[in-house]
Amino acid sequence: MKPYSVTLIGMGPRGLSLLERIAAFARAHNTPLQVNLIDPGECGPGVHSPNQPQHLLINTVASQVTIFPFREAVELAPVCATPSLTEWAHAEGYRRFGEQFVQVAPGEEGGATITESDYLPRQLLGRYLIWAFDAIRAALPPAVTLTHLRQRAIDMFQMPDGSFMVELDSGFSVSSDFVFMTTGHSRNNLTDEEAWCHKFAQDHARYNGKLAFIRHVYPLDKLVGIASDARVAIEGLGLTAHDVVSQLTVGRGGRFEPAGSGLRYLRSGREPALLLFSRKCLPAAARGVNQKGLNGHHQARFFTREAVRALRQQAQRERGSPQLDFDRELLPLLMKEMGCAWRGALGRPVPEGAAYEPGAEERAALDAMLFPLHGRQFANADDFSTFFTCMIADDLSEARRGNQGSPIKAAADVLRDARSVLQDMIEHGGLSAASHRKFLSVYNPAINRVTFGPPSHRNEQLLALIEAGVLSVAAGPNAAIRIDEDLSQFALHTRFASGAAIQHVDALVVARLDVFSPETDDSALIRNLLKRGTIRPFYNGTFHPGGIDIDQANHPLDSAARPSANLWALGYLVEGPNYYTHALPRPRMHSRQVLDAERCVRELFGQLAERDSARRQARPRFQFAAERATT
Repeated sequence: MKPYSVTLIGMGPRGLSLLERIAAFARAHNTPLQVNLIDPGECGPGVHSPNQPQHLLINTVASQVTIFPFREAVELAPVCATPSLTEWAHAEGYRRFGEQFVQVAPGEEGGATITESDYLPRQLLGRYLIWAFDAIRAALPPAVTLTHLRQRAIDMFQMPDGSFMVELDSGFSVSSDFVFMTTGHSRNNLTDEEAWCHKFAQDHARYNGKLAFIRHVYPLDKLVGIASDARVAIEGLGLTAHDVVSQLTVGRGGRFEPAGSGLRYLRSGREPALLLFSRKCLPAAARGVNQKGLNGHHQARFFTREAVRALRQQAQRERGSPQLDFDRELLPLLMKEMGCAWRGALGRPVPEGAAYEPGAEERAALDAMLFPLHGRQFANADDFSTFFTCMIADDLSEARRGNQGSPIKAAADVLRDARSVLQDMIEHGGLSAASHRKFLSVYNPAINRVTFGPPSHRNEQLLALIEAGVLSVAAGPNAAIRIDEDLSQFALHTRFASGAAIQHVDALVVARLDVFSPETDDSALIRNLLKRGTIRPFYNGTFHPGGIDIDQANHPLDSAARPSANLWALGYLVEGPNYYTHALPRPRMHSRQVLDAERCVRELFGQLAERDSARRQARPRFQFAAERATT
């Protein structure tokens, strides 16, 4: 009997979790399968290339990163050994030599042991994920055949029998009974303003050889062409901006050395002058020293799944809709939760029961943490720069106190620990359209900034670069990008209390990842699936937060709102109906990535069982009919 075929389009970490669960279920059920993996690169790492330089770091301590499922969270045991990233690095012989991580032979001495609090290079994460793929592939049962097609999927259409035909960029097509789409991070087409900047850079390059506009920064070797004597504006202050800064400083031979309680930057002479700016122009907060252990987390009292469920039931009774308003119904619960953590870190008792309300001191501290620009005006660029550097220094001081010792870091960690409740709150149109829009544009950036920031030493490096005169934030908040035809440069205009300030730059680098928006994505696959009506964008009312529309089981909805039972979409593709899909699993935690993979693969094998049953029932009737035809 011909085995069923299963195709995974995209083989980054999401695809890896699916493959591991497919291996576990295939072993348990002794199911013959043909599994096709479609990805032009290595299977496993996705954007975490093992070839990128070591100065590019993951923003989570390595001991809290794994790709394998927590045994208690899944039906079937993992198919192979399940080390965390730290445990794997130890087993592979990696040790720290200054800022480098080097693999040493067994018995060799030197370097320092990697600790549970180390932030490892993404290069090592990429190698770990490739190792995990090899381990999972080796654990596949003999009845499963695996084929890796190193090409891109550019189209897919459904056959009359319900199977899918996946077309590759080589012209080859793959027939598949079941398809999982896990294509990961995406790129959008240029906006009108970006196209204008791109054309300006092209047209005026003859007058200014340093002029450049870079919209999509990865891979970072795109930055090689930026001249050492150029002035470079980097739009964004998140993790991507830290990568760009590192590539244009350490990546060009500069180095940091200890100096007092901080760092000093030593120039190489090949780094350009850097200018950071963004809409808010606020630094991402450093992560507090982890004092909770690997699996410790805040025990919620107010902002809980049960509370969200009760509010939905009340909204359904009173308004006829289960959709909630974040500001009015949910933010008060979240502020209570953060207030509890803030008080606990100060050793103050928290009143028992639901009557607790944050006091004026807690509310002021939490508001200043989330929205530090509220009520502030800056006289000029120097005034803002002083505010910026003081903000980083104060935050680093809090980070050193730890996520239990610092009231600010304890409160910020509540947002990280409450991620699953935030998902329950927002997913599949859980908020009203207006509230959903405001949450993503106002609250979500603040949550990301205070909770999911870089390792502390990244902000120490920013201070050192500012002190060395390599980097500035003189553009300030809400800088408008304009062009100067006479000078053949970009010009950043900012309004301060004393008047407008203008910063001229040669290169403009957009340092942010795109929100996946099907209608503006540059992928041929997504473009063709939209045209065919196989998928549709997700809308909450009139608001499109991104992503394609899916049902609760992760089946994409077509243009007529019908789910495709043998097609699944997971990860960044569905960031819109889902929320915060890009976090890697954590050891000994019920992680979203693993739970999604478990649920979808369990359904796959349920469908396989139904098809096998139908085959067995149909075979005798077919044989009997064939015998009658020959007599």
